[in-house]
Amino acid sequence: MVGKTVCFVVKMKAIVTSYLFCLIGLTAFSQHQNQLYKGNQSYMDGDFDQAQMYYQQALSGDPNIYEGNLNLGNTNFRKQDFEGATSLYQKATENSIDAAKKAKALHNLGNTYLQNQKIDEAIEAYKSALRANPNADETRYNLAYAQKLKKQQQEQQNQDQNKDQENEEKNEDQQEKKDDKKDNQEKQQDQKEEDKEQQDKKDQQEQKDNKDQQKDQEQKAQPKTIELSPREAEQMLEAAKNEDQKLQMQLRKQQAKTKNIDKDW
Repeated sequence: MVGKTVCFVVKMKAIVTSYLFCLIGLTAFSQHQNQLYKGNQSYMDGDFDQAQMYYQQALSGDPNIYEGNLNLGNTNFRKQDFEGATSLYQKATENSIDAAKKAKALHNLGNTYLQNQKIDEAIEAYKSALRANPNADETRYNLAYAQKLKKQQQEQQNQDQNKDQENEEKNEDQQEKKDDKKDNQEKQQDQKEEDKEQQDKKDQQEQKDNKDQQKDQEQKAQPKTIELSPREAEQMLEAAKNEDQKLQMQLRKQQAKTKNIDKDW
């Protein structure tokens, strides 16, 4: 009888302990839900700082609560903390086994990427959301919008590349024109120097020719020396003597006439 009583007491203790654990779990769950509820109320009222505090309190007991990560991500998104929202949406996606909930987190993740100018990542997030929930029309619309932005971005990049290429070609043409102009100026300068050199040579030659001509004229104005042979010199000397004798004879005759005149007087 005593043995049965002890066994019954042990079983009752086990039941009470199990019940207490369940009660503690329900209490904790109730607290989390209460914090989430308060966070949702603050979020709806536009008090995002208060909502952020309640959601963080809810997640402090269990960081993997889907609703806590999703709603806190939404709050960060509203506060334009896109990096913080991204990590929370990713965590909500990882902690959800429900396809619809997972699609919702991926949809919001795509929106966050889009706001953060990460178009490629947004497109991939929307596609993943549609694979989880193919009937999500809003996600399909956002995907089309992101793909349109991507196309515009590519077109803009192509235009910028074309413009850069045109500017580069234009700069090359301008540089080529500058080089041509510089070459022409150098050629003109070389030609001027060559012309000046030729003119200097011409002037020097003219000066030389003038000097030579003046020298020739001076030489022509001077008496020329006649080179005589010894025989010619002897003949010229003999002729000079004969002329001198003739001149002496004439002088003598003239003197004789003068004397005769004096005697008549």
